[in-house]
Amino acid sequence: MSERVSRRELLIRGAAAGAGLAALGAPGLRAALAAAPRAGRLSDIEHFVIFIQENRSFDHYFGTYRGVRGFGDPHVQKLRDGSGRTVFAQPDYPAKGYGGHLLPFHLDSNMHGECTHDLTHDWGPQHRAWHGGAMDRFVREHVRAEGVQDGALTMAYYKRSDLSYYYALADAFTICDAYHCSVLGPTDPNQLYLVSGMRKHGGPLLETLGSTRTQSFGSLSWTTMPEQLRARGVSWKVYTTSDNFSPLGDTPLPLFKQYQSDPGLAAAAFGNQFPQQFQADCATGSLPQVSWIWGPVTQSEHPPAPTEWGEYTTDQILTALTGNPALWAKTALLVTWDENGGFFDHVRPPTPPPGTAGEYVTARPL
Repeated sequence: MSERVSRRELLIRGAAAGAGLAALGAPGLRAALAAAPRAGRLSDIEHFVIFIQENRSFDHYFGTYRGVRGFGDPHVQKLRDGSGRTVFAQPDYPAKGYGGHLLPFHLDSNMHGECTHDLTHDWGPQHRAWHGGAMDRFVREHVRAEGVQDGALTMAYYKRSDLSYYYALADAFTICDAYHCSVLGPTDPNQLYLVSGMRKHGGPLLETLGSTRTQSFGSLSWTTMPEQLRARGVSWKVYTTSDNFSPLGDTPLPLFKQYQSDPGLAAAAFGNQFPQQFQADCATGSLPQVSWIWGPVTQSEHPPAPTEWGEYTTDQILTALTGNPALWAKTALLVTWDENGGFFDHVRPPTPPPGTAGEYVTARPL
């Protein structure tokens, strides 16, 4: 078990002692559902709020959702072994069962299935599971990395009864099923894409060892999206918590040297506590045009964190937005996860052909 997972578990167990999140209502969801729908255009949107969570794949969360490209996908690709089986039957499972293959299986959150261990999701195992687009080595790689019992977790999924809040959001609003990591790898490279659209641009090679951030604050220098917004007169803020500025944290902006030296960037990126400042800005109508939110580490849904804690944080955001109906009427909330956390996904991600300019990656051999 990695150092980061152990520390996460301590944080989560400590917070769990006083939490009864399953029993809490969802005022934000109720208010959002009650808001009168109205016709509109994309140009009517004045505020974008981007909420970033961690380490869940689409099939793992929404594979059973009706109408999406999930477990009912009629065009699922087949294994390349000539067996006629689809990639849902992942090969090389050593235990007795479905002919040496493992199918997706349900994790019952009512039977202690909500808190799981953290699967490996480094660059090498992620790319080996992808296998050049064959999508056929998830079980093989995770059994090799974590053993039979723990490695099988890659094929686990939740359903509506486990994620009732997120499924209700999907029912009422829009769910996007072409969901993939920006990088088949861990948190930091994917978080860098979320704030800059790239992960290197001539900068240092980044690695996350045991899910712990290894590069130091102020070590990166390329231009980020917030800087692009500022240059064009578009207002923005980051709302986050103090634990995101530790090695456990998720927001990548402290890694950029310009955010250490420019007081304006630092104030907008580091000076807005979530949820307090976000709630205040929503109530007073002073929400910027673009907002990024990283909630508490213990509520990020990064295993072993409970999924319902992330749903609770999502509802905090919705409650603040819907508390100001005029603001809510012109706001788009985007909820996403940074990467798949090692969980199986059957849809092959789009990738550039080998040798594509600007797509060079330095890494250990697969």
